Amino acid sequence: MTPNRLPRDETDLVVPAPLSGRTAVVTGGSGGIGSAIVRALAGQGASVAVVDTDGRAEAVAEEVGGVPVIADLTEAGAPARIVDRVLARTGSIDMLVNAAGIQVRTPAVDIAAEDWDRLLSVNLTGAYRLVQAATKALAAAGGSIVNIVSLSADRAVAGIVPYGATKAGLVQLTRGLAVELGPLGIRANAVAPGYVTTPMTAAVLDQPEFRDRVLSRIPLGRLAESGDVADVVAFLVSDAARYVTGAVLPVDGGYSIT
Repeated sequence: MTPNRLPRDETDLVVPAPLSGRTAVVTGGSGGIGSAIVRALAGQGASVAVVDTDGRAEAVAEEVGGVPVIADLTEAGAPARIVDRVLARTGSIDMLVNAAGIQVRTPAVDIAAEDWDRLLSVNLTGAYRLVQAATKALAAAGGSIVNIVSLSADRAVAGIVPYGATKAGLVQLTRGLAVELGPLGIRANAVAPGYVTTPMTAAVLDQPEFRDRVLSRIPLGRLAESGDVADVVAFLVSDAARYVTGAVLPVDGGYSIT
């Protein structure tokens, strides 16, 4: 990655990118928010392992010069294989971003058993197992974990109650990891996006009445873009956030305070 260059007193000073020399693992790395996180971290000099379940991971990895890892976190042994592949290619894991997530829209009492199990497996258990597999490498690097949660983790949203339950579990996991892994030099934080324009939210945000109702509660007056979330993640994994752990940062334009 080419370092940023800033002129000063007619002398060209080389300013290293803030994440230069570090390796990030991003799950859900070809999704709307995940791919934005990949690009943001790579743009700050990180080598990024793009983890997802299909070939889209290869396209995103190629775009940023990263490492594609096609894997399903719900499969036994997948977290260990991901860690082994990344370490073999890069030698370290400095940052782990759990952005993989799925959503099922249905009344809570009507959700099919297999959908409930899949939500838990992807949104919570997969993140937990990958943290387990990566802890040794993260400790060696003095690393950082960022989990992508949701505003629905602490508020009841009709139609996505099971999804919110998995994200609430991920919030508590984040806080617990901050306590237990802090002595190892590992920080753990979460980012809670509000309404972001992604393929996952298109079905509801494309409905004019719903969209207008949401916008009426956002003080900043617009929906979030994936890059708004990605930039906060880049901050949390950087040295600028070196004394921040156990935090859950809302990225919602003020929606949660209205």
